[in-house]
Amino acid sequence: MNYIVIDLEFNGRQHYDIYPMEIIEIGAVKLNEQMEIIETFQSFIRPKFPLNRFALQFCGITKETLLKSIPFEAVIKKFKKFCDTDYKLISWGASDFFTLMVDCKVNHVHTEWITTQLLDLTRHFDGGLQQALEDHGLQFIGQSHSALDDALNAALLLKLKPGIVSDINYFTPDPVKICTGGIKKWILMSLDNAIVNDQMLSWDDFLKDRNSQKYIAIMNLADHEIRMVQNLFMKFAQMKYGRKTKKILYA
Repeated sequence: MNYIVIDLEFNGRQHYDIYPMEIIEIGAVKLNEQMEIIETFQSFIRPKFPLNRFALQFCGITKETLLKSIPFEAVIKKFKKFCDTDYKLISWGASDFFTLMVDCKVNHVHTEWITTQLLDLTRHFDGGLQQALEDHGLQFIGQSHSALDDALNAALLLKLKPGIVSDINYFTPDPVKICTGGIKKWILMSLDNAIVNDQMLSWDDFLKDRNSQKYIAIMNLADHEIRMVQNLFMKFAQMKYGRKTKKILYA
């Protein structure tokens, strides 16, 4: 079995946006069972959605570099080949796994290759990546927020505690959060805006909203997944308006 330490950089949003926080770079390190680094992987990804200048500055990536890169589907095809067939995925923080699942959904990429054996290194170290390295007498190598450099540094920590790969406390992606995570704040904002205007927002009216429709289209939500969004809407609406409004909210 091989161990793939992965790191992702995102087209993050400085302020809330209905667009997902898509991946713009993947870096990974492959280790064998002797904890030897045997191969590395790095690729930029051409974004589908508007670029965030804040994210580019944060990651040190230029717009030109990304626009010349290949799309998500092509990068994942190469990455799956890099992973081979027998492996565990390991990351510094479970958010990488979550975002990877979201981007696969957005881009119609099957997720069967994302092994159920997902290990989060932050469960075994204190503080951030640089702090964990310093705590163990190591210096950060390379550039922070470079996907491959971050993956290499995380791999150094894994080599210090190889027993981590035997941990069975795997990260389990929540399909409800995958489908609703990006619209949660929009639901709350929409309900608050209705209250400010002395109105009561129904599910049907929320569903007709331009941003709601855009989110459903971007996330390729099936009917049962739209019902997940509806359940979240009802939960928040009842918190805002009270239980007596249930019939009105469904109107």
